[in-house]
Amino acid sequence: MRTKDNSRIIASVETVAKQIVLIIIALALATIFLAVSGYEPFAIVEGIWNSLTVDIAGTIRWMTPLALSGLAVCVTYKAEVFNLGVDGQIYMGASAAAAVALFVPESLNQGVSLVFIFLAAMAAGAAFAMIPALMKVYLNTNEIVSTLLLNFVAELFVEYLVTGPLRDPSEGTNLNASEILSENTWLPRLSYFQPSTANVGFYIAVIVMIILAFVFYKTAFGHEIKIVGANPTLARYAGMKPKKTIFQVMALSGMIGGIVGAIEVTAVQHRLLTGFNPDFGMTGIVVTLLANNNPIGVLFSGAFFGAIHNGGINMERLTSVPSAVTDIVTGIIFLMIGAKFVLPRLKKLAAEKKSTGKGGN
Repeated sequence: MRTKDNSRIIASVETVAKQIVLIIIALALATIFLAVSGYEPFAIVEGIWNSLTVDIAGTIRWMTPLALSGLAVCVTYKAEVFNLGVDGQIYMGASAAAAVALFVPESLNQGVSLVFIFLAAMAAGAAFAMIPALMKVYLNTNEIVSTLLLNFVAELFVEYLVTGPLRDPSEGTNLNASEILSENTWLPRLSYFQPSTANVGFYIAVIVMIILAFVFYKTAFGHEIKIVGANPTLARYAGMKPKKTIFQVMALSGMIGGIVGAIEVTAVQHRLLTGFNPDFGMTGIVVTLLANNNPIGVLFSGAFFGAIHNGGINMERLTSVPSAVTDIVTGIIFLMIGAKFVLPRLKKLAAEKKSTGKGGN
């Protein structure tokens, strides 16, 4: 048993070391790009450092939705189901949260109001995630395509709401948004970091991470998810139901996406408006891949990308370096992680082709 535990610790340390190397390489390449482009080469490094020291509140604000989005993606990846529709589930969760919040009586207790709002957001996110799940199970539709395309449907649905049924009449044509929500529906912000938008959603992210880590590593359901992801045929022979598992992980992923939408509406924006989501779901894919699909690692990976995003904002405000440089860092990390997954498979295919050719001769 001790040998097994030691091997797990060694494997974890090796994984962390590899991720750190990826980050260092990405930052080094971004630094070279800045130098070649005529900008201050260490601006991105300085921006990240300031985000982790001087402006930690801004980092917490951005890491919260990024970590939760990473956890939403992580849930489905464990079962080898690729949910690229977290952004759509965020939009639907935000829509449901705003719709409920706008009709909650101002006299209702804040805690009770938030429970109703978050339950509605989670239900909306899960229901929207069920669409590609049903298509995959019963129509054999590729979930990568269906979840990706449904993002646009959800985004347009939000635009319809804020220009139609939920539009704030006092704004005229100046802003596509709902009315400001009543204060009893606001998720509290962290008082220590006032007046920043760092909020209690950070604690929610930590709680979700702990729950998922427990489910994945300490429950029969978590074991079932991994077996279904590794070998669906073996899972069926073992009495498991892969189709049911697909529904379960997609629903859970959608619920987490809905939570992100509710946090953005009740804690950050205090209203529903177009363009509130800068592709949290897509960045969440990189977040969970960098963490090697480990829910505990996702929290730290989310903090890193939160620091990058916040550092980019501060960097653009204080220097001439555009915040788009942070997208370059994210893209480099994504490419490196993608290469780590793709290259072994290409080598395997080449070996199989070579052995088949020899067999044919």
